[in-house]
Amino acid sequence: MRRRVLMVLMIYSTVVVLALSVPLAVLVGRERVQRFAENRSSAVTFFAELSSREDESGVPRLRESLQRYNNLYDEGIAVVDRNGTVRALAGLDVDRADVRRSIAGALRNQRGDVPSGLAPWSPSSVLIATPVGGGTQVDGAVVIDASTAAARRDVALAWVVIAAGALLILVTIAVIAAALSRWVVRPLTALSSRVNSFGDKFNNSVPAEETRPPKPAAYVGPPEVRELSGAFDAMADDVESATTAQRRLVADTAHALRNPLAALRIRLDILGMRVPESVAEAHLKTTREIDRLSTVVEDLLVLAAAETPATGMAGNMQAIGCDVGATVAGRVEFWSSTMAAAGISSRVVTTDEQDNYHAALPEDDLIRIVDALLSNATKYAGDGADVEIGVQARQGSIAVWVSDSGPGVPTDELPLVVDRFYRGSSADGEGTGLGLSIAAALSERAGGSLEVRAARPSGLRIDLRLPRIVESRPLS
Repeated sequence: MRRRVLMVLMIYSTVVVLALSVPLAVLVGRERVQRFAENRSSAVTFFAELSSREDESGVPRLRESLQRYNNLYDEGIAVVDRNGTVRALAGLDVDRADVRRSIAGALRNQRGDVPSGLAPWSPSSVLIATPVGGGTQVDGAVVIDASTAAARRDVALAWVVIAAGALLILVTIAVIAAALSRWVVRPLTALSSRVNSFGDKFNNSVPAEETRPPKPAAYVGPPEVRELSGAFDAMADDVESATTAQRRLVADTAHALRNPLAALRIRLDILGMRVPESVAEAHLKTTREIDRLSTVVEDLLVLAAAETPATGMAGNMQAIGCDVGATVAGRVEFWSSTMAAAGISSRVVTTDEQDNYHAALPEDDLIRIVDALLSNATKYAGDGADVEIGVQARQGSIAVWVSDSGPGVPTDELPLVVDRFYRGSSADGEGTGLGLSIAAALSERAGGSLEVRAARPSGLRIDLRLPRIVESRPLS
């Protein structure tokens, strides 16, 4: 890929450099031919005026001037009268066809054409002719066979300088492009290697029957990008397989523990009727520990189910939707006695419009979420705290919040509260650390979100956002 990037950069740079240098070279040729034409036009004009002033007696002086010009510039020159008869001549063959055409044109009061541009391979000389006389009266003509050697040499030198400059620019661009392409491609190559190594490590750690080859796909683009895309897809499959295996392991383990724990709880209950008074307290502690383990196992099963992707459930959620206002009110009433026993006062805040609080999730999931939030407030808000439970319908969603005035959670621990088995440093009492994790997983599976933040002036606030089902009302 680096070679392709470098080639693209060099092609683009070459086009840009050529687009700048070629017009510059053409401009140099035109500027040099313009100076050449002005210089030679001045010479023919001078000899035309000299010829118009000299009569037959002045022809020797005219011939002498033409000869000096020929000796000085090594360019042929001729002066003819209106009939085409040569009056003076120096180094020019007037019998040449091109010379006769130039003379004929000048006698018709036409000036010779000068090329618009000049290149190193242009003709070695050009004929420059001008009529002798003023106005429409033509008394003769002057023709110079002007050499272009010096002008072509100047143009060639200028073009060499331009070409050298363009080459230097391209070399500089090539060095920069090489460094730039290496800088751009190196992370991509490293990422591709890292992705491949990640997949290899995972496949080596998973049983052969659980690994699967990457899905074939019609990738397009450079080979390195296609390779990275394929490796990334394979890595995504590996991560998905690892996540599925983890959820299956948690669910299988919890399910395998649930029945033995239930049986052990029954045996402890039976044993409790015959336990001596001296070990009754130990028996009670063991029973509580078994109950706590059973709660953890049940929570793990719920969490594993909540974290399972709800594929194809979006439409079912719309049909399963529940009344958030009624459900929250029912759960608050259920928890009111427990809160009162804990010394906590509660109040429910809702808007006036309570007939369209339908959220796209099953009622059982919402009950479990609200129970987790109220249980959390009851356990950790503390005696004398106030708990506010709010429900508000918003554009496309329903907001539910539980805010308490308890001690709260340190700011640096707020993002960790929803992690599995995490309990804040200020938490007292029993708890598994799975309640908020289950609530967050259930809300996310329904397309909502759960956010934990500090309440003001103190305490903890948990905001729950659920997708809303907007019911159409019949026109009355």
